[in-house]
Amino acid sequence: YKTYKDKEIKKLINTEKHNIKLDIINLLDDILHEKKYSNIQLNYYFSKNNYSKKEKLFVTNIVNIVIKNLIYIDYLIEKCTKNIKKRKIKQLLRISVAQLFFMDSDNSGVVFEAGEIAKVINSHQVGFVNATLQNILKNKEKFDQEIPKDKKDGIVYSYPQWFVNKLKSDFPDDYLKIMKSYKKRSFLSVRYDKNKFTKEEFENLLKKIDTQILFSVEEVYYLSNANIFETKNFKSGEIVVQDASSYLAVKNLEVSQDDVVLDACSAPGGKSLAILQLFNPKILISTDIHEHKIKILENLKNKYGYKNWKIELNDATKIENLDKKFDKILLDVPCSGLGVLRKKPEKIYELESNNFKSLKKIQKKIFESAFNSLKDGGEIIYSTCTFSKNENTNNVKYFLEKYKNLEIKEVVIPENIKILKDEFGGIYISYENEYLDGFYIAKFKKVKKSDGD
Repeated sequence: YKTYKDKEIKKLINTEKHNIKLDIINLLDDILHEKKYSNIQLNYYFSKNNYSKKEKLFVTNIVNIVIKNLIYIDYLIEKCTKNIKKRKIKQLLRISVAQLFFMDSDNSGVVFEAGEIAKVINSHQVGFVNATLQNILKNKEKFDQEIPKDKKDGIVYSYPQWFVNKLKSDFPDDYLKIMKSYKKRSFLSVRYDKNKFTKEEFENLLKKIDTQILFSVEEVYYLSNANIFETKNFKSGEIVVQDASSYLAVKNLEVSQDDVVLDACSAPGGKSLAILQLFNPKILISTDIHEHKIKILENLKNKYGYKNWKIELNDATKIENLDKKFDKILLDVPCSGLGVLRKKPEKIYELESNNFKSLKKIQKKIFESAFNSLKDGGEIIYSTCTFSKNENTNNVKYFLEKYKNLEIKEVVIPENIKILKDEFGGIYISYENEYLDGFYIAKFKKVKKSDGD
């Protein structure tokens, strides 16, 4: 992240157009109290405010630092006070602690600035804010030493303790590395339509807009900035936002032009669009259970105009309702989302340990319905954006034991991507990848039963 000295921050705060710090406080309140996604809220605030590039970087930086270190920041605050009646005062303290210990800022300037902002929120809280921050500054080392040993990992790296325990169980040798990895920053990734661009043409476009290539996986590129959003090619849909992990789930579906294909949990439609652009099947049916998401899919269909794309409102646990047999089915099932914590860091604070049981139940129902709607010889890609073994390897074991005419197929991953392969052949996109989302992909084929079975 790019950070700014305190003098530059003060300039940002004292603009006539808006008060950046109050916007950040409201943003955090939307995300942490109203449970809105950070990436969506950031885009919303950027669309309604005429922020400069520096202001956008500052807002994004501090919001992400607070959210990714929330448990530790709150630990420091709660060592000094447990009675914060005003939510926005608590957000102000969180922002200030983030500046004090995670950013290159002048400590006295941060405390002074917090007092000035407190005057706007609630003038009676100025002394309280100042005293709390001074107390944290004075006693931070002491507070760090007082963290209970059995809770240290969770507090220092800001993960709920139940999650730390689960991660230790699933990945006893790597759990600390995984925790650290998913606190790192995320990067913008886009996929170009290979029917519209050659590799050389796309890379020439990036040069023209002063954008560096950080990493690439076939048609997916991770970029140094967001200049691509201003190009006519992006606005027309020739370039779309997509992570390489979800792209690889689609790529391994290996659709032919004669295939009838289902994308069962398809909104917001990025993987459906990739199926059409990579393979152009006979027909693609994209379904979702939510009407508002169906509208998103329909808008996408209208934008691109594919005649072989059909949108249906349907529950993925009841694929039989579509009254059709499919050659290929993509099941990117609802999951805990642990693999996208770099992009949605607030997700970890919303989860509870019992969520995994309910998610696993839904995942099994979706797979069963898909299996029943798959032609003999047909194939299923099962994928999640999580590294939880309970939702991945354990489910695959269950599927193979329950459905005797189901066999596992090889998942093909480019050599420049680090993976972990489970005992059944399912693939984890490893936390060691700096750019890709954490993902799991398994491929199945439905074998025709013999007469004796």
